[in-house]
Formats: sequence, C-alpha cells, structure tokens
Amino acid sequence: MRSGTLCFNRTVFAKQLARFWPIWVTHLVIWTLLLPLQGLMQLQLDAAGRAGAGSYLAQFAGYTVPGMVWPANFLGVLFGLLAAMAACSHLYATRSANFMASLPVRREGLFASHYLAGLVMVLGPLLATFCLTALVELAGGCLMLGPLGSWLGAACASGFFFYSFAVFLGMFTGHLLALPAFYLIFNGLAAAVMGVVEWALQTLYHGFDALPEWVGQGVIWLTPVVGLTQGLQLGSPTTVTVALGGDRGSALWVYPLAALLLTAGALLLYRRRALESAGDVVAVRAMRPVFQYGVALCGGLFFGVVTTQLLVLTTTGLMVSILLWAVAGYFIARMLLDKSFRVWRRWKGAVGVSLVLAALFAVVGLDLTGFETRVPQAQDVAEVTIRGLEGSPWDSGANAAATLDDPEDIAAVLALHQEAVGQREVEPSAGASTVSFQVRYQLRSGAILSRRYSLTLEGAAADQAQALRNDPEVILQSYGFTEMERQGGQIFLAEWSWEEETATAYGSQAQLVLDGVLEDIRAGRLGRRELTAGAAAQSVGIQVSPSDQWELAAGAVPGEEGTQLRLYLEWRLSGWEYGEDYYRAIEIVVPDTASSTLAAIEQVEAG
Repeated sequence: MRSGTLCFNRTVFAKQLARFWPIWVTHLVIWTLLLPLQGLMQLQLDAAGRAGAGSYLAQFAGYTVPGMVWPANFLGVLFGLLAAMAACSHLYATRSANFMASLPVRREGLFASHYLAGLVMVLGPLLATFCLTALVELAGGCLMLGPLGSWLGAACASGFFFYSFAVFLGMFTGHLLALPAFYLIFNGLAAAVMGVVEWALQTLYHGFDALPEWVGQGVIWLTPVVGLTQGLQLGSPTTVTVALGGDRGSALWVYPLAALLLTAGALLLYRRRALESAGDVVAVRAMRPVFQYGVALCGGLFFGVVTTQLLVLTTTGLMVSILLWAVAGYFIARMLLDKSFRVWRRWKGAVGVSLVLAALFAVVGLDLTGFETRVPQAQDVAEVTIRGLEGSPWDSGANAAATLDDPEDIAAVLALHQEAVGQREVEPSAGASTVSFQVRYQLRSGAILSRRYSLTLEGAAADQAQALRNDPEVILQSYGFTEMERQGGQIFLAEWSWEEETATAYGSQAQLVLDGVLEDIRAGRLGRRELTAGAAAQSVGIQVSPSDQWELAAGAVPGEEGTQLRLYLEWRLSGWEYGEDYYRAIEIVVPDTASSTLAAIEQVEAG
C-alpha cells in the first residue's frame, strides 16, 4: 500500500487539544464566570422584580459586556502564551521532534495541525462565551449584539495577535523556558529601549529634551501590550471604539493583519528548522549573532543606566558602566548559546563591542555632531514654544507656557538659548539659583528642534530669563487667556478673597473684572514673576531665612501671610469631545500695582 503525505492531521490536532485541555478549559471557565453567569445573576434579579423589568440585564448588556475588553486584552496576553507553548512543545525535546518528523505529514501539515489546535484554545472559549451570553440576553428579552459583538471582536483581535506573536517567537528557540522569556522581553523591549536611550542621552548630551514624537508613536505600536491596552476605549455605553495613534478602529485590523504576517513567518521558519536544535536557546543559526550582540548592547544600556542611578555616578561613570555591562552581557549570551561557561576564548567579539561603544562615546563626548552647540538662526524660525521658567507668585501662571512668532520674542528666546549653551562647561557659583525651561522651535523648513535646560540665574542669563518671563504675551498665554479667546470661551464668574472676606461676580460684572486683569497684564502691572525666591522677598525689603521657604512656596511674603488678594476666574467653554459644556478656572495673585483690576473689583463691590 502506497503511503502519502497530508497537509493536516486530525489526530495530531485532536491529541493536542486533549493533552493540553487545562489551558482551554481554564480559559472557558474564566469567561463563563465573567459574562454568562454574571448575566444569569442579573436575569434572576430582574425576574424577582427588584428594580423594574429588564433593568439589571439591560445594564449588564449595555455597560458590563463592552467593559470586558480590558480583561480580554489581559487574558489574551496570558492564554496566547500558554497556547503557543503547547503548540511549540514538540519542538523542544529531541524525541518528540524526531517522532513528529517521522509521520507521513508534510511540514506544512504539522505546523497547521499544531497551530490550529493552539488557536482553538484561544478563540474557542471566546466564541462559546459569546453564544452563551447571547442566549442569556435573549432569554431576558434584551439581546444587544452591538456591545457583545464589539467585545468579541476586540477579544479575538487581542488573542489572535498575542498567540501568533508567541508562536513566531517559539520558532526561534528550542527551549521551553526560553519562549516565555522572549515573549515577555519582546512585548516590552521597544518601550524599555526607548526609555533607557532617552535617559542616557539626557545625561550625555547637554540640552537633550526627548526623542521625536514619531519615535514614541512607533514604540506604542511596537509594544502591543501597551498599544492595545491604551487603544481600547469605551466610546459610549453600548459601543466599544478602538483608538491607537489617533486613528479610531485601526488596532482592530492592524494587529490581526500583523498576526497573519507573523504566522506566515513562523511557517517559513518551521519548514527550515533543524531537528537537532531542540534544547538550544536560539534555534535559528542566523539569529545567534543577533541574539549575542543584542543582549550585549541592550544589557549594557539597561544595567549601565540602573547602576548609574543607584550609585549616582557622573557622565564618565555612565559610560564606564555601560561598557562593562555590555561586555558582561556578551559573555553571558555566549554561555547560553554554547551551553558552557568556557567562553573566554571568544574575547574578540567582546573587544568589538567595546570598540563600538567607545566610538559612540567619543562622538557624544566630543560633540562631533554639533548637537550641544546648535542654536537656530532667527530667520529660520517660524515660531517657538517655551515652557518652564517657573517663578513666584505661585498661581495658575507660575509656569510659562507660550508659543511666540513675533521676531522680537523669537530673538529673546534665541538669546536665552545661547546663554544656556554657554553654561554647559561652566560651574555655577555657590548658592546660585537655577530654573528649568524647554524650547521647541518650528523651523520654516518644517523641521522641529527641541531642547531642555537647567539655567543658572547669573549675570546676563538672569536678566534675559527675567525679561522673557515678564513679557506680556508670555504672561497672557501662561495663564491661558489666549487659549480661552481662541476657543471662544465666555467668562462665567469672578471670585476674589482678601484675608477672610470673599466676593463673587457673574456675567457682565465678571467680564468687567476680566477686562481689568487683561489691561493690567498688557501694561506690565500684573503677572510679573520673580525667578528666585530671594528676589521675591527682597522686592519688598525682607530677608529670606530657611524657615520662610514654606511661605514663599505658598505664594505669600514672609511676615505678611494671608494679606494677598487672590482672584479666581472661571470660563464656560463648548465643543468638548462629547459635545457638552465644560469649565476651566484660573487663579491669579493680584498685587497692589494692578490698578485696573482693583478698580474693577471696587466698582463691582460698590454695586
């Protein structure tokens, strides 16, 4: 009798489901408890007439069911891994691998049989839960297929992706315990690398702010646990919407599409997989160098940064820590690959890693890219956003937040930026005050240039920072008045307090107070900041002692606590995401120089 080859083996498929029944049974039990049984409890409450016919079950169908998308994402991560470990388990022992290879089934058939068995373990309980929950809702007369279908779609998308992702990773290893390790690492690798690299660059580069926004968006996509968790949003009581990277609904098709590509990649790897790789940490020979040098570089960055933070090391200490940990990571990876501790003869690779890192440190340390000294030309800047420069009095405008396009304002920001660059190799004087600020340039070419500095307030730097901070346009934007006007907000109320007295005005009277505030800001009589605590006290002739710092932090002058007039303005705005009105409040410390504001308050109080 002539033998043949098959593309699918029902016996292998059934044996997989029977052998690993605890996985899919546990998955089904969890979902049965979360949805159908909970629905039955609500149905019993409705039958007892506790709160009107159908009220409890309707609440369950409309609110509880779509809210289960977050547990579905978590369970998809967990059971996707467990099912993948079951599907790939025959590859991790030489006996089982040889047995499967001896069957009259093509490699494609073996892959399909094991892969589909694992997929049933993930998606089968979801489909069964959908049917059971629909029957419960139908029995109660409030079947809502919209929320139930949305939950099923989100749960299947999550489970399908994480299972396929785990199977793909399973093709690269021949060790059962290596699969969950790789799975956990690669689910968070992009986010971890971004965080470590960003922290290291902030330490190594004077003025480094953050990686570009597109890098952060890419990291969200490459970190599916974070991406799907943040992307699943409850849009309304009866629908589930998915938003990721600003595109609603994209996650429901992007990740399943990625799962299909990962499945195809896993099949290609399975067809070429060597049976003798069972037991190896990395089963694909071409990936062994990637694993070795990847562990070296990522381990060096991660543990180098951790060591630097724990020991409070300098920039040089950070470089040395990264270098030493990278060499250690290289040899550890080699030990895992060779299954031996005798790896010291592989020293040439460690030298190569050291030379690459040393070259990178030379580029950074010598600023060969010109990053630290770059200040754009005024004619190249379309607009600049400045944040920080925090100073007293401490109210809603204490922290600067302004976008400027006037040439004079841009020139002032550039001058302050140049002062910050000049301080990169200058030690500040003892007791000198510092202030942090961020600048973000929108260049006419369309490029973005962003920097963040801690500025020592000495000499010209202090004068320039003070002048820029007290620019009327900066003050107006820092309080939020410019944004209120742009959004078409209407003043709702004005409330002011002095010592123990409080008064409130509405409508036209509140508008009168607001007009006085705006007039004082434009005239330089209100909103002015002192960027050092000492300057705030000295302006009223008071010496600052350590015991007075808490009073300065509260926005008061030592010795005169409770004597400041504080004004509270509240706006009503429309056009919120859900179409409802909302309110925004601003608190202002009113000095004696704010003559227009004080006159408006007196006029309102006089009636």
